Amino acid sequence: MNILVTGATGFIGRQLCFVLAERGYHVKALCRKTDHPYLIHHPNIEPIKGDILDKASLAVAMQNCTYVFHTAAMAKMWARNVNDFQETNVTGTRNVLEAARDAGVQRVIYTSTCGVWGPTLKYPMNEDDPRVVGFPIAYERTKYLAELVVKEFVNQGMDVVTVNPSRVFGEGPITDSNTVSKMISGYLKGKWRIIPGDGGQISNYAYLDDVVDGHVSAMDNGVSGERYILGGEDVSFNEFFKTLEAISGIKRGMIRLPQRVIKFYSRFEALKTKLTGLTPVFLPEFADRLKFNQKYSSQKAMNQLGYRITPFDEAMRRTIDYLKTH
Repeated sequence: MNILVTGATGFIGRQLCFVLAERGYHVKALCRKTDHPYLIHHPNIEPIKGDILDKASLAVAMQNCTYVFHTAAMAKMWARNVNDFQETNVTGTRNVLEAARDAGVQRVIYTSTCGVWGPTLKYPMNEDDPRVVGFPIAYERTKYLAELVVKEFVNQGMDVVTVNPSRVFGEGPITDSNTVSKMISGYLKGKWRIIPGDGGQISNYAYLDDVVDGHVSAMDNGVSGERYILGGEDVSFNEFFKTLEAISGIKRGMIRLPQRVIKFYSRFEALKTKLTGLTPVFLPEFADRLKFNQKYSSQKAMNQLGYRITPFDEAMRRTIDYLKTH
């Protein structure tokens, strides 16, 4: 059976290619560079040169494919051209769905994000909850718009299942979108010494292996048109760094940086970027996010997909072991 994976060199996509290949599927790994260093080499993985913005390459790549996993996205904090988010995340998704429809693909599994729900209030959010704030972050806004494109195709009779990972971390290369592993690696190297605010802000952290298994389960057991949160445990910054210290055996002198200081610095970064075009370290919309929790429930995925959550401390241990040896 042939399966196409877009974003095959991404943090989730590369591991998904490997798991599918290990299960005996013939995996077509779509990437812009077939010699990309993050592309996993495996007898069942066939690198396919292509781009989700190139309809012709998608048509070729999807020939004789039964399933398509669409993991490719622009997940960066910032882009020199803000329209790149719209092109990649929305237009690119439409291109993939059109190509899959025309190729007679049986099912598409679309990788979205818990960011479409954004900040949470008191309780963890689930798939039926509405967003409670606007969309100041371009990535979240365009992923939400991409989900509307998915709904459009589902309403036309296409079989598409959406999965929504939270903050993913685990073994693998540290990419622009892999901010959690960046934070862990920075701590291990002594380059990350900051705890935002009082450290009480909570986020949901999903272990990479769990998320990849959730993707495969969505292919096998997901219901067309449904969304499934693929998350982990809700953990505060204080708990995060306490666990990191205990498991790594490395104690760092951490600095608690007040939210107002972070916001001031983010404004400076935004001005610097506006004047020089240099990539910002942090932006005001992300500073504002630190005032809110991001708590999510994976119960639906657990009930319908058999999704399992690796305990946070065990996932952290595996990630630390990997980063120490790579």
